[in-house]
Amino acid sequence: MDKPIVTVIVPVYNDENRIAECIAAICGQKVSNFILEVIVVDNGSTDRTFEIASAFPLKHDNVKVVRCMTPGSYAARNHGISLSRGSFFAFTDSDCLVSKEWIESNLAILKNLDKNTILAGEVEFYRENEKKTEQSALDFENTFSMKQEENAKNGKCITANFFCSKQLFDKCGTFNASLKSGGDIEMSTRVVQNGGRVIYNRQALVKHPSRNVRELIVKRKRIIGGTWDSSLSKASLKEKINFCVLLLKTFLGRSKKIVLETNYSLLRKLSIVLLLFKIFAVSIFELISLSLGKASNRQ
Repeated sequence: MDKPIVTVIVPVYNDENRIAECIAAICGQKVSNFILEVIVVDNGSTDRTFEIASAFPLKHDNVKVVRCMTPGSYAARNHGISLSRGSFFAFTDSDCLVSKEWIESNLAILKNLDKNTILAGEVEFYRENEKKTEQSALDFENTFSMKQEENAKNGKCITANFFCSKQLFDKCGTFNASLKSGGDIEMSTRVVQNGGRVIYNRQALVKHPSRNVRELIVKRKRIIGGTWDSSLSKASLKEKINFCVLLLKTFLGRSKKIVLETNYSLLRKLSIVLLLFKIFAVSIFELISLSLGKASNRQ
């Protein structure tokens, strides 16, 4: 039996400091039961990202580096899909480092499952040496971010660690390219609505650098923008108010979790709660700005 081709797709935008390490980790995969294809899709970077990535095809004939000038990582991922030869697809981000058994672990599980299945792999955070990352931000990430086991139970998966078959795209369609954030959640939800499922795979590990406070705020603005574009812009006033109430409940619930359920010191707890409030306030301000005509953030 011929070995399957697994296509790894990595969208990237202005990430010149991390893209080489990301591609190197993917090329360092343990490859015995499949053929590896890597497609890096530059989404209009203005730094040296494209030039750095373009050095890899000179040494690895299974690596392609292409450009997609349509803004948004989901448009870039779809462009990569259109160029691929794979019967399976693995997605990660340009700031992530995949484990050596990442693909083989996923293949071992998916070959015995219905092809209308997404595998949500584990995401583990680490602190980058060259970047200032506040303790509150690291604590926030470790407590609340990218909980793939929980995501899978809720029928969702993020593209930092997303594995599926080509048949899934044939049945359910590709990512919604108009979304700047949340396209992975929309996609996985659509798969479940079409009779598919999301399964957590602890062994398929991807390491993700912890964001600092500034990056968490930027991410929050992008998430709110993605939600606005996908649903809230056309929602009724009541629905918008309900969303704001949900944001408030999230802030209060997470604050309670930090205060009552963690073993952090009092100072660390206060720092995290202050960060949670800042994220809540930024979310509300961004919603007001979007309602007044501001364009959603693209990255």
